[in-house]
Parts: sequence; C-alpha cells; structure tokens
Amino acid sequence: MCTGKEGILRCHPDLAGRDLQRGTLTRESQEEQSQAGMASLNPEETTRMYRLNTEYKRRFGFPFIICAKMNNKAAILRQLTERSGNSQTKERAHAIDEVKKICNLRLRNVVLPDIQNKL
Repeated sequence: MCTGKEGILRCHPDLAGRDLQRGTLTRESQEEQSQAGMASLNPEETTRMYRLNTEYKRRFGFPFIICAKMNNKAAILRQLTERSGNSQTKERAHAIDEVKKICNLRLRNVVLPDIQNKL
C-alpha cells in the first residue's frame, strides 16, 4: 500500500525501469525521464542503472528517487552512486525532498503552465 511517506517512496517507479521501457509511466514521468536522458541509455548505462537501482532498493527498501526534470543522466547516475552510501535516515529524508521537488514542479505546471514552460 502507498500510504504515508514510506509508502509514497516504495510506490515510486524505478528510474529508467520497466515502466519507462514499456511506456506505462504517467505522461509526466515519461516526459521527465526522457528529457533527463533515461529513455536513451546505451546498453552499458542500462546495465549499470539496473544494477545500481537493484542495490539501492535492497539497501533502503524503496527505489532511488530524484527529480529527473532538474537533472541529466550523468548527474542521475552520479547521485545514485553517491546517495547509496547514505544512512537510512539521511536517504529517506533526501528521497522525500526529491518527491517534494517533483510535486512542486508538477503543480506549477498545472497552475501556471505558460510560466513553467519558460523556466
């Protein structure tokens, strides 16, 4: 179940995961991940991303979360590697902050779509 902060983190889709490959992400997630370069990973990057995502999820109990709209694939891969060394408490707080960024940008896009596109 996806309730509470932990639930929201656990129910987040894997970055560059099966949902992206299958096209089953929400339109917003699809666009954000594609713009960040997650839809155009080469085979080596795909393998690395899968391995890092799996290790991260095993360590923390939820998928790696980052505001893709504010990053590119190099930054995402770097952050995934770096943040995997965080403590459970620090990483949970970091992931929650990333969800807040995602929500903030999406809400702005709904409320102020013309302004958001200029940012």
